[in-house]
Formats: sequence, structure tokens, C-alpha cells
Amino acid sequence: MGAVVIVNIEAKLGKSTEALEVIKKSQQLCLSTDGCADFKILQSQEDKHKFSFVERWVSAETHKAFVEQLMSDEAFVASMDVFTSGPEIAYFDEV
Repeated sequence: MGAVVIVNIEAKLGKSTEALEVIKKSQQLCLSTDGCADFKILQSQEDKHKFSFVERWVSAETHKAFVEQLMSDEAFVASMDVFTSGPEIAYFDEV
């Protein structure tokens, strides 16, 4: 069964545009990876610094492997400086 991955992350004050650029890069990488079927980006209407992503993967393990690979990219990790902290990631089954 596939996994729905919901990610929440917050940009530092005044960094929402830069944060969205980082998120879109992650989205492009995800969608080009075997096992990723969908990646939607959501931005809060009330606070433009808050983002959520809804991703669909063949499995949670496949997503975890993608994240591990992504976080081994020093340039990508450096670009995460626009966020207040790392992402909160939760795995769901569609029912």
C-alpha cells in the first residue's frame, strides 16, 4: 500500500519567497524520483511563512530513503537555512 506524506515547515520571518524556491526544488527532485507519484505545495492563507506539502509515495520507506539522500546534499542542506527548523513529517494511509 502507498503512503501519503504530510510535511509541515515554517520559513524564517521575511524568507517566505526564498523558502518557496527551496520547496519547489525539493518538489522537482521528488517528482523525478521513482516512487513519488505526487507532490502538492500548500501555503497558509493566514501566515505566508507556513507551508505544508502533501506527497504520495509507493511506501514510507521509499520516502525516507529520498529524504536521507536529499539531506546528504550539502548545497541543499545549506539552502534550508531559510527555515525556522527542519520539517515535521507524518505518514498516513488513505482510508
